[in-house]
Amino acid sequence: MRESMPRFVKAASLRQIKEHSGICVEIEGRDIALFKRGTEYFAIGNVCAHQHFSLLHTGHLDQLTVQCPMHGWVYDLRTGAAIEGSGRVPCYDVEIRGEDLYIGME
Repeated sequence: MRESMPRFVKAASLRQIKEHSGICVEIEGRDIALFKRGTEYFAIGNVCAHQHFSLLHTGHLDQLTVQCPMHGWVYDLRTGAAIEGSGRVPCYDVEIRGEDLYIGME
């Protein structure tokens, strides 16, 4: 049986996503945090798994992690997994098309 391929949806212009800060976009009713680190772009759920605050896009970036500004939970931008504990936020595939960032939606 074949697994379904993600459907890619335009999330933002690359110019909107600045190094060392995140932005939040809403796609299909989901808050998604977008980040740029060097030449790479990342998309994770914006709602912290700890207390469900929608502020990850405003969190502190350190290498390939983001720290929630409310209670300090830290998430890996590549996987959405919490660095400590068993929490996780959704993680989305990203694709650059021209000057725009697209994310894979299931």
